[in-house]
Amino acid sequence: MIIAKGENINIRELTWGDLKLLQKWYNDPEVAFWALGLTGEKSTIKDFERWYKNANSNVHRFIIELKNGFAIGSISYRDYDINNKKVTLGIHIGEKNFWGKGLGTEATKLFIRYLFDNLDINRIELDTFDENVRAIKAYQKCGFKIEGVLREAKCIDGKFHDKILMGLLKKDFENMTNNENIKID
Repeated sequence: MIIAKGENINIRELTWGDLKLLQKWYNDPEVAFWALGLTGEKSTIKDFERWYKNANSNVHRFIIELKNGFAIGSISYRDYDINNKKVTLGIHIGEKNFWGKGLGTEATKLFIRYLFDNLDINRIELDTFDENVRAIKAYQKCGFKIEGVLREAKCIDGKFHDKILMGLLKKDFENMTNNENIKID
């Protein structure tokens, strides 16, 4: 089921059939590096099947697809905190030939709108690492602000990186969308 329609992409619920795509994407070293700051870890299809079967999973993942139905990545929220009205967002474009085309930014904006409209939240947060400048710029286009830096909090291949903490408040997103005419079907 499609949960959000944009100009170039849709976001839909994850299905059992998508697990092989997740495995493919997360086992690609370049995708895993930029999405999670991981190197060398490989996941089996059984790992994804176990996660999918866990109805109490903390991660709620959706598929980003082109209008023709071709899946290009996934987007998720986790750590739903009903008391503090916040979630943590995650996204990756797994099909590398679609990097740098603005589709991740479009998907993020669509998903933000979905989260604010469908969950009783006031805040969305995320983190990335200092070298992921492309992602930081995309998040800023969506209204996220850098709220902090955890110095050398992420170790990737023996090298320490700063973890960049970013946040977005519902009122700031509403003000931004009122002024920018974000196109969401």
